Amino acid sequence: MERVLPGTSTDEEDSLRHYTLVKQEVAAAVRATKQFFQEHGAQEEVERCQELVVQLAEDRFNLAVVGQFKRGKSTLMNAVLGSDLLPTGLLPLTSAITTLCYGSKERVVLRRKGWTLEQEVPMTELAEYITERGNPGNEKGLIEARIELPLPFLRRGLHFIDTPGIGSARQENTATTYAFLPQMAAVIFVTSVEAPLSEAEERFLLDIRGQVRQLFIVVNKIDLLGETEREEVLGYIQTHMEQLLGTGAIHLFPLSARDGLKAKLTHDDVGIQRSGLAYFEQALATFLAGAQGRTFLVSILDRALLLLASENPTPVTPRTNGESQQNIVELRRSMESLRNSLLIGTPLATVHRVVEPVAADPHVIEQAIAASQSSMQEAGRRQAHSRAGTCLICTTLGQVLFAFFAKWQYLLATNPAAQQAFAIEHGLCPVHTWQLEEMASPQGISEGYAPLLESLARELARLLESRVEDIAAHVEKLLASTGSCAACRLMRETVSVQVEQLLAHLATAEGREDYTSSAGLCLHHLQVALAHSEDNRIRAIESRAAAEFLLREQVRRLENLVDDLHSYTLKRDALRRGLLNQEESNAWRRALVLMVGERAARGGVLMADQRTV
Repeated sequence: MERVLPGTSTDEEDSLRHYTLVKQEVAAAVRATKQFFQEHGAQEEVERCQELVVQLAEDRFNLAVVGQFKRGKSTLMNAVLGSDLLPTGLLPLTSAITTLCYGSKERVVLRRKGWTLEQEVPMTELAEYITERGNPGNEKGLIEARIELPLPFLRRGLHFIDTPGIGSARQENTATTYAFLPQMAAVIFVTSVEAPLSEAEERFLLDIRGQVRQLFIVVNKIDLLGETEREEVLGYIQTHMEQLLGTGAIHLFPLSARDGLKAKLTHDDVGIQRSGLAYFEQALATFLAGAQGRTFLVSILDRALLLLASENPTPVTPRTNGESQQNIVELRRSMESLRNSLLIGTPLATVHRVVEPVAADPHVIEQAIAASQSSMQEAGRRQAHSRAGTCLICTTLGQVLFAFFAKWQYLLATNPAAQQAFAIEHGLCPVHTWQLEEMASPQGISEGYAPLLESLARELARLLESRVEDIAAHVEKLLASTGSCAACRLMRETVSVQVEQLLAHLATAEGREDYTSSAGLCLHHLQVALAHSEDNRIRAIESRAAAEFLLREQVRRLENLVDDLHSYTLKRDALRRGLLNQEESNAWRRALVLMVGERAARGGVLMADQRTV
């Protein structure tokens, strides 16, 4: 009963990949639902959504074994596992959940009331916690016993769960099983030929009807009856189940878990077949290999839709009713569409709504750039009179880039249109990629870069299929460059605006005075300014005057800077640091800025406010 694992065949790899893509769609829908409830202050619904997110993250498929006390649930699980692992006996299990899941080594981990940390105990002590004999009335406060086993059957997130018996003398046992009901993705319901379908069992089946996507009905202990009696009892259960559930033909799995376990332990293949266990295991294996993922995702969507079933969640923050209703409708429509595609058996490859680049809003990056323009204008006004020891334009660039990345990292993490626009432009250039990394969280980068990488994967796959001659040249077109990088584009626009404003300001006596008292320009931006000064937008005489003024000022600054550098080294060598003035102390940094520009503007660390250190 091993689930499909990646790497076994191309078809299985595709199946696993398609499942992953659909799961991402479901996760996006659940997170959107969570965000909706967060905006409404509906904390209980937020926590329920978070539980779904956790379950998706764990890829946890809860296959729960339920039934009345002494129907043989634990024996059936032992038979499926082929091991006398879970304790069985005349006394019921305690009111706690026992979960079998995959682990690299065999161990038992306990969650207990009032305990912050989990407790690991030897497998030999398991019965001391999960049975009524070892833990009467659950006096040890057990919440869950998790048994980790290195079994292929449990790989890929399958949690095989033993629940306390319903209808037992202890009401807390039934309450525990009912409380766990919302987490059950599929159920193995175990009854037996001894007094089948009690009132408690019927009530439980009615309660889970419509909540559980997959229901296996096992009729245990058929070894207690002869052939004639067996057919009579099975016929009664079949008819009664169909009337109770109202779902048409019900498929039963009659078996003897005790005989099946005994045959498993002695490697008796004939005995396994005769017990009826083999037929049940085959059906279970088929479900786990093919339908488990689909059922798991549908169960998640069912629970998310159930949270949205109320048109009036419990908000504590005001919100426009029209907007709220529209959000609910859109969320429901999206999830129901995905759910229906899964239910009708649409191939997983087609369920995933891959958004081709043409569907994205091409202006979303421009909107983020536009949001930085006010920062650029304000920074320009402040720097016109700045006396800080750094390039006027570099400082403005640093502040504008900070504003851009602060806005863009949020959009990239939350806005699908922004993510697709980002994919269209193949991301950012290397320098600005790492500046984005400074601002963004790992989760935000994961959200934003996934569509980009998916787009690149599709492009490379098409390239592989086309069998073009110059593969390297085609791959080069997929790389982000300074020409396509949104941050580079913002820098070019900012520099152009700032240089034009500076040159216009230098045409006045006030402007020249401001520039003289400022830190001036680095050599790079001086060259840009000189190039702009030759533009026809300024008259030739003013152009020449501006260029000569800038050059004279740069010579003066260089000479003064050289003097400050020499003074710094001399006073340091003389152990007279107390004699250093501010210009001498930061001369070394001003020299670097003058030569290559400010750190943030040239690809270094971003700071909200660039100041001389």
